[in-house]
Amino acid sequence: MPTIQDAMLVLSEYYDIKKPKIEWIQNAPSKSVWKIIDNKESYVLKSDYRSNKAFTPSISLQNKLFQQGLKIPEVIATNHKKLCTKHGKHHYYLSRYISGSTVSISDRARAIGDFHQQARWPSSLPSNQSSEDWRVGINTWISDYELKLKDLVKWSDQHSIRKHVQPCIQLAEKCLRVSSRRMSFLADHLKSVNKRRWLAHGDLNHENAIKTATGEVWIIDLELTRVDSPIKDIRFLLPKMMLSSHYKEYFARFVDGKSFEELYYIDAIFPHGLHFYIGGMIRKKKLPLNISQIKDFVLEELKKDEMISRQLGGVK
Repeated sequence: MPTIQDAMLVLSEYYDIKKPKIEWIQNAPSKSVWKIIDNKESYVLKSDYRSNKAFTPSISLQNKLFQQGLKIPEVIATNHKKLCTKHGKHHYYLSRYISGSTVSISDRARAIGDFHQQARWPSSLPSNQSSEDWRVGINTWISDYELKLKDLVKWSDQHSIRKHVQPCIQLAEKCLRVSSRRMSFLADHLKSVNKRRWLAHGDLNHENAIKTATGEVWIIDLELTRVDSPIKDIRFLLPKMMLSSHYKEYFARFVDGKSFEELYYIDAIFPHGLHFYIGGMIRKKKLPLNISQIKDFVLEELKKDEMISRQLGGVK
């Protein structure tokens, strides 16, 4: 794992930043992150542990999207005019630091809608996509539901919460059933995703949308951004959006999304939020599980399902 000394060497050698202040460090399984203050300028230095083949395209994409005018942090080129560099075993890149606060559901709905409407994989960047990738996408889409359903069943038995979680297990089964009956609809959607080079951010949690003092909302951390269905970006957010009607703001910004609006709602039938919560608590070893919190999640999922059923005219 890179050290502060490694970061200092990279900044000095490749960016001519000699005596910066390093304000904080974040260590994650796939990266290290430092906030850098040099004079009155603030940056983010990231060290990524992935291979260059996986790392470089995401940095190039971030640079292109910024140049297109999206509210994405600017990537700072090295003194050799490269977007990233390798030092030791790790790759590094520097971008502008965006200062602000986390955003409301309404602000995030608008920001995600704008991102999905505007962000496209640039034709100037090489793509490993095949024209038949939609076939793989269908299998991956359905198998994702199947794996998460197995998780819910396993966890509910292991932690003696089956009676609390059972309604959401039934929702997961319904989502899988409804999605499997709409394979041709899903195929058409994934063909459109590939053809139109739609981008999914890949990690649009509440921390990755920042509202600045001027009221602008910026989207950060694009390392997982790729050509993929926009639906995957809001599957955790849609329940809260629907229960507060903010989904209307999202579709007002992402006009193209109206063409496959039904798929958003079908995907939202699945209790993604409950799965994420229980899985996170288990990974963090925060046991025993909080039954009161689980009941709240289940209640919210059931309210969401009731609203979706009305929206789609009843789904079984």
